[in-house]
Amino acid sequence: MNLMPSMQVLEADNIPALLAQGRRLKRAGYTLDEMLDHLGLDELTWYRYQAEYGALAPEQSRQLRKLEIENQRLRLTVSQLMLDKLTLEEAAWTAARESSAA
Repeated sequence: MNLMPSMQVLEADNIPALLAQGRRLKRAGYTLDEMLDHLGLDELTWYRYQAEYGALAPEQSRQLRKLEIENQRLRLTVSQLMLDKLTLEEAAWTAARESSAA
C-alpha cells in the first residue's frame, strides 16, 4: 500500500484521463498498489479524484474548472461591491451626523 503523499500536481483537465488510465490498468490485472505506483498517486488521492471527477468526461472537467474560476471571480466582485456599499453607507451616516450637529 502506498501511504506516502503524492508529489504529482495535476490540472483538473488531466484527472479524468488519469482515472481512465487507472481503470484500464485495473482491467489489465494490476493490483491497486501496482496501479497507484504506476500512476504516481497515493490511495487517498485516487479515491478523492474518483469521487470528484469519476463520472466526468474530459470536456465536462474543463467546463467545471471554468465554472469554478468564474464563481471565484464573481465572489470576489460581490465582496468588493459589499465593501464599497459599506464605505458609502458609513460616509453618508457620518455626513448626516455632521450636518445635524451643525
